[in-house]
Amino acid sequence: MCYLPKLLSCVKNDKQLFMKKDLNFTVGLTSTQIKDLKKQALNESLIYEQKREYFLTESGEKYLLQNPVISWCNDEYPKRPEVNLEYLKLDKAPPTLTRAIRLLAKHLLENEELKENSTEHFLVRELLCSCSACKEVQKGIENYLLIYNPNNNLSLASLYQKFMDKPYGLTKSIISLLLLDVLVRNKDILAIYENRQFQLKLDPLMFDRMIYVPQNFEIKKTIMEELPIIEELSKVILPCKSKNILDLTKGLIYFIRNLDKYTLNTERLSKSTIRLRNTILNAKDPISLFYRDIPKILCNKILCQCDKELAESFDNAIKELQDCYAKLIEELNEFLFNSFNATERKNLAERFEIIQEYICEDELKILYNNIKDLNSSDALWIERIATFINKSRVPKDWSNNDVAYFKVKVKDLSLKFKTIEATAGDSSPITTDLQMLINQIKELNELQRKTVLKEVING
Repeated sequence: MCYLPKLLSCVKNDKQLFMKKDLNFTVGLTSTQIKDLKKQALNESLIYEQKREYFLTESGEKYLLQNPVISWCNDEYPKRPEVNLEYLKLDKAPPTLTRAIRLLAKHLLENEELKENSTEHFLVRELLCSCSACKEVQKGIENYLLIYNPNNNLSLASLYQKFMDKPYGLTKSIISLLLLDVLVRNKDILAIYENRQFQLKLDPLMFDRMIYVPQNFEIKKTIMEELPIIEELSKVILPCKSKNILDLTKGLIYFIRNLDKYTLNTERLSKSTIRLRNTILNAKDPISLFYRDIPKILCNKILCQCDKELAESFDNAIKELQDCYAKLIEELNEFLFNSFNATERKNLAERFEIIQEYICEDELKILYNNIKDLNSSDALWIERIATFINKSRVPKDWSNNDVAYFKVKVKDLSLKFKTIEATAGDSSPITTDLQMLINQIKELNELQRKTVLKEVING
């Protein structure tokens, strides 16, 4: 496409054109394009310079008369707005525009500073300012998202297709930028789905994917009727109470996903809490999650039928999940002490120290090294012991099988420890009654003797 007429038209309207800081925005072309066109116009005597000001020559006036600037708007696309930035009109966005769109997304979504007179700054002036020629089109995109088909997810690909077709005839770049602004302004009521999976946060990387594979994305308006119970539920999971169902859903999913692996996988919870956890992990629709799924699990009702009973049940389930790992640590700690007939860390460490010269098994030696560490917190102390016994994973990553293995292994180690402890202690004279008891034990088979020994040690 020849942009020479546009450059000549701009020179005609402003003799100081090439001194303007926003030259690229005024002409609507890149620096390289302007440089090449200026050189061409000078070589062909279409413009001339006088004291750093530029004017059209007679040849330039004649050229412009014979080659007028052609409007982007036409009868075929009556709703197409007039756009000045020429690279926005291209079916395939050039690399400079692609980069600018990404930077603008970072500005709108993450508050990154916008460099003045940059391409991304020009995009804001062209498309998103209050006097933009694209205001009506942007309103059309917003209405399409918020009003069209409100009860179902709206395919992003269908939105692109609608505004690329007649009567609009927009390019993908323009639609993407107008869409970005609409999404940012309505982020509290628009839920975004990628491959039918609800997405917690719109960020620049996700928006990049939305542009290049819109067929993978759907958008849905999430405004619900105001129900007092929503605010009650929000008190449990959010730092500040909210009536917004999308805020509540995001807060809940963030909470669940930040739980440790053990809590996310264990079945050692109440049935309703397990169902709630799994439902949230697999949630696809924030409206259905709170309007139908959670109330059905906790109260066997739908949201509009629920009262404080739901809030109380929800609070109990969340607290059960919050406390799950702490209860595991408490259980492991208690089991260890019970198995070794101990009540405190210091006492157990002292008992190990007394018999350490008799310990020949590596596992007991390593256990002793962990037990004698009296400077760490109680939680860290048992976590280190549990990790050693498991031989690989920390308790936060355990499964129910790991808990069972821990208990079996602790029992085994405690039995070995108490056997050494009993053997290494001071011997007492053997009375007649004691000798008779020893003779009776010798007459038992091996399994029976082990059972008696176990009972004596654990007694």
